[in-house]
Amino acid sequence: MLDAAEILFTRDGYAAATMTAIADEADVAVQTLYAVFGTKRAILTELIDARVAGDGQARSLLAREEWQAMERERDPREQIARFAAIATRIGTRSAAINEVMAAAASADPEIAALYKRQRQDRYRAEHRLARSLARKRALAPGLAEAQAADIIWAIATTGTYRALVHERGWTAEQYEHWLSGILAATLLAEPTSQSG
Repeated sequence: MLDAAEILFTRDGYAAATMTAIADEADVAVQTLYAVFGTKRAILTELIDARVAGDGQARSLLAREEWQAMERERDPREQIARFAAIATRIGTRSAAINEVMAAAASADPEIAALYKRQRQDRYRAEHRLARSLARKRALAPGLAEAQAADIIWAIATTGTYRALVHERGWTAEQYEHWLSGILAATLLAEPTSQSG
């Protein structure tokens, strides 16, 4: 049912995708759709969660082993490379549906609140990476932890993924390599001046 909703949301837009159309695309009764999700908004919310997580489990990104392994990584460049890999996987799964959510947020106050919360959650996660780099004294001279978090938040978006991969034809691997490189070049001190 989520796959059917994603097809319609990305093809027709959130507003145009009706519960009946989603049920038809999923080949289920509309009553089943209402029984499982209740509302179209709930479908969109669950779809976003499923695409970010990628495995159907309800654990938050921060509770996942790949994120925790990235946070435990001692080498700042490798830590950024691991983050770039995570961000690329999330972008691959969720860039299109995130664009749908952003568009729907402009017309639906409840979706706008969900979208805002999602962006805040992403910022908090990315701020943890900035904090970890700051604690390692790996940030470039003069770059504050908060600025580093802002840079990560601005660059590592599904919008950037979508622009480069979907619109400009990059592969996911090219995007991941670029993201890792641009974040390392922007955030990190030169290797010879790092301490810790």
